[in-house]
Amino acid sequence: MSGIIGIASTHNTVTDLLHSLQRMEQASHNSCGLVVHGRQGPTTSPPRLHRHRRAQRPSVWIEQLAESGQPVLNGLQGQIGMGYTGHACASGATGPKTLQHTLQNIWPHMSHGPHAGLNSPARVAVVVHGQVHASAALRDALHERGYRFTGQSDAELLAHLMDATYQNDPVQAVQRALALLTGAVSVGVLFHDQPQRLIAAQSGIPLWLASDGQTTCVTSDLSCLPAQARHITALSDGDVLDLHHDPIASAAPSLEQTGG
Repeated sequence: MSGIIGIASTHNTVTDLLHSLQRMEQASHNSCGLVVHGRQGPTTSPPRLHRHRRAQRPSVWIEQLAESGQPVLNGLQGQIGMGYTGHACASGATGPKTLQHTLQNIWPHMSHGPHAGLNSPARVAVVVHGQVHASAALRDALHERGYRFTGQSDAELLAHLMDATYQNDPVQAVQRALALLTGAVSVGVLFHDQPQRLIAAQSGIPLWLASDGQTTCVTSDLSCLPAQARHITALSDGDVLDLHHDPIASAAPSLEQTGG
């Protein structure tokens, strides 16, 4: 069983994401990842979506980061982000090829948009708990629009679909994309040009919202919440959560009921 977490905070979320993933970790997990909207190390470049994925359990990843003596994830900084832990299956030959195949199937998945080049910034990042299923016709339509696939997973397709349906309204994009798919899922989505918003939605798989005043979390697994978490609320099936990160005030979530 996999797990997802989304965090909007008044401080850097990277360490919180890592330790939330560790609390969700199960013995069968062999992969994890996170994405934040922010900056990597000392740079004057504009904030963007930064993703890190590992073919290992979160606890192993954290241990290696601690042993490195370096800033966590090269000084990654972001006040809004998402994480995933679960089981990714590799196929084919052993060695580096298998590791690369595994990484390609680990959430978060990202879309760089149609006809994207090697240096094109990511436009959408998605994490999912559950299974999504898409028709072959939908995949073909995205191919025709110029979206590049690295594998056959419908998980990667969801990130492209979020980008294709996005028209400056992230909530509508999530609603439209999920309406084109089948399967019981809960999802978290970040958009490059919506740096202070995290969108989460559920259809058949529960999500919970919790806040301690400075940090607001949405998660598929209550075990990942820190001890000080309070105001825990179960989202209703069909709810879409729009988490706003306000750099002055605390994170302020809003809910939109879309029907279940």
